[in-house]
Amino acid sequence: MRAAVERLCAAIDNGERIRVWGDFDVDGQTSTSLLVLGLRAAGAVVDYNIPNRAEHSHGLNKQGIGLARDQGVCVLLTCDCGVTDYAEIAFAQEIGLDVIVSDHHDLGETLPDVVAVINPKRLPPEHPFAHLPGVGVAYLLIEALFEKKGRRGEGEELLDLVALGIVADVAHQVGETRYLLQRGLARLRAAPRPGIRALLKMANIAPSAVDAETIGFQIGPRLNAVGRLGDAAVSVELLTTEDEARATELAAKVEALNQERRVVQRRVEEEAFQQAAQNPALVHKPVIILTSATWHPSVLGVVASALTNRYDKPAILISVKPGEIGRASGRSVRNIDIHAAITAQGELIETSGGHPMAAGFAIRFENVAAFREGVNQYVAAHASTEAVVAAQPDAVLDWRDVTLRLADDLERLAPFGPGNPRPLLKCAGLKVARIETIGHDGKHQAVHLQDDAGNMQRALWWRSSGQWLPDRCDLLFTMQRETYKGRRRMQVQVVRIESAAEELTDTPRTDAPRSDAPITSDQYQIVDLRATLDPAVDMARLREEHSTATLQVWEETALNPIAGAGCTRVQLEARPVLVIVTAPPGPEELAEALKRVAPQTVVLLAGSPPADQDRVEVVLAAIAAMLKKSDTNGDSVDDPVVLNRMAARIGQRVETIRAGIVLQRHQDDAAGRMQAAARDHLEYLLKETAAYRRYFATAPARSVLAITPATL
Repeated sequence: MRAAVERLCAAIDNGERIRVWGDFDVDGQTSTSLLVLGLRAAGAVVDYNIPNRAEHSHGLNKQGIGLARDQGVCVLLTCDCGVTDYAEIAFAQEIGLDVIVSDHHDLGETLPDVVAVINPKRLPPEHPFAHLPGVGVAYLLIEALFEKKGRRGEGEELLDLVALGIVADVAHQVGETRYLLQRGLARLRAAPRPGIRALLKMANIAPSAVDAETIGFQIGPRLNAVGRLGDAAVSVELLTTEDEARATELAAKVEALNQERRVVQRRVEEEAFQQAAQNPALVHKPVIILTSATWHPSVLGVVASALTNRYDKPAILISVKPGEIGRASGRSVRNIDIHAAITAQGELIETSGGHPMAAGFAIRFENVAAFREGVNQYVAAHASTEAVVAAQPDAVLDWRDVTLRLADDLERLAPFGPGNPRPLLKCAGLKVARIETIGHDGKHQAVHLQDDAGNMQRALWWRSSGQWLPDRCDLLFTMQRETYKGRRRMQVQVVRIESAAEELTDTPRTDAPRSDAPITSDQYQIVDLRATLDPAVDMARLREEHSTATLQVWEETALNPIAGAGCTRVQLEARPVLVIVTAPPGPEELAEALKRVAPQTVVLLAGSPPADQDRVEVVLAAIAAMLKKSDTNGDSVDDPVVLNRMAARIGQRVETIRAGIVLQRHQDDAAGRMQAAARDHLEYLLKETAAYRRYFATAPARSVLAITPATL
């Protein structure tokens, strides 16, 4: 820090031009804005450059460095980048530029040979500054510069930018980072600068209501959209302008780009979640790694974060076309250093940068398969047991105690974020009373839950469309206070929903790396082979290991059969070993199968069902064929035995068969009202079944087989 301040003071005294070189994410935008404002206030001749994401990617580039020299720049000051840009820094020095690096990303094997490297990663991990993001480093630099200039304390008016960068960069909120965030939030509420005031107006947010969630879900995404789809210099101008009219104009540009970002993100998110649902083998790996040739690189990190939240494990998304170099972004969970896992594949990647919770890199198409294998092997070998244990609740309470007063008390612990997460609460044994789809795109659900005393509350379950829910569950959730149309209210947000029969233990999650070793549960030994790459090979091996007298195979679809000689649910008999080849249509059918077989060992071989299995047209065609055969044989579809046989034949629930028969009977309905209602009912049942099959294919093995004695 001392060397950096001395060189900046010399530049200011001599009238030398300083160029701030930032990054295009919010941490880079706020770091750049803060340094420009601080240096101007100190009397410097200063401008800035932020590379374009699409043209240059992160960090320094020789073209921009050469241009800086041609434009009379003497000192190049990086922020939120530069610590591993060795070749570019060497080039800058060759052409006569002095370089100061301020960054917070992981260090390389050596430090670049520059005037100064200011990076909290050089400090001991327990140091109060160790978790500062780029904007925190920039703020300390300006503070030190102001103190040298005899203007101590004047940098406090820049703390609003610090708060924006800390939250948007998902920095670990401990030590100095948390302290600066608290002070920055107070500054944001009291005296937002013109650009931020204009952004808040666009988002219909009062300055007094700004908190970490406002930044994380409202302001941050808007600023990030500029760096993802446009020129991040727009954001820097917005954050540094004193002109109210110009701020309004720039905020409108930011809002337009944010709308475009939402459309792009929604498409990538839908495709990524669909790819995950259709490929359980990828989901069961330690790291979910998905690829596409069409995904927009700008939203890969956001969507990776959504996958991480859904599956509670690291996720990496790669956008790459055959024969080309693609872009990728990863996000992680506690105790798994995704940046280390990526950099360990050094021979397979082109460039990389990041920190333990988030990282980006470039990779050639032909290296993706080896990279996927290498990352998963690295994480399996290095992740601690704690890393693969689902988060445990901080408190267990009664549903009646979930009140606005409790939400008010919990808000006293804010701001929340990494290092200080919202308390995780649990209520057990709740009944699912009603579910409603919410959100303009129908991607979220509101779950109405009731305890045995009749207390009813609503919980919001984000990005949960198509997720299966048991009738009775244990809810893990967070809660917060919000103001809606001038009224204070409580909001409950779902973190995880589990079967009420499932016990929370410290046992490592079974959706960690595949292992053929049985998992002992209260009722069975479980062998989880859902992540297998070739189910037919595993099925053949199981047949060799077990005789027909001990092995029972449950398979209920004629589409792509694996077992060949598998049984439907009505054909199952008692055996010591049950192999489940196709995902059941619901928990009741699973419970009945377990009751029939009474196994000592359950082998899960079921992956994703065939794509067409739960489509209305496919099911209706199958029901029509079975009705025709039943008429020929003289079987009555009012007979429960016949209905059970029909349902088992096509792997559906009995109520689905009934709904399909009703729809068939109303095909000639002149008004169409009965037909429409019957079709809606059938579609609902099939969506429910499809959701359960996805759950069965990807949820931890103990959750899947957590069948209560009452159900059996």
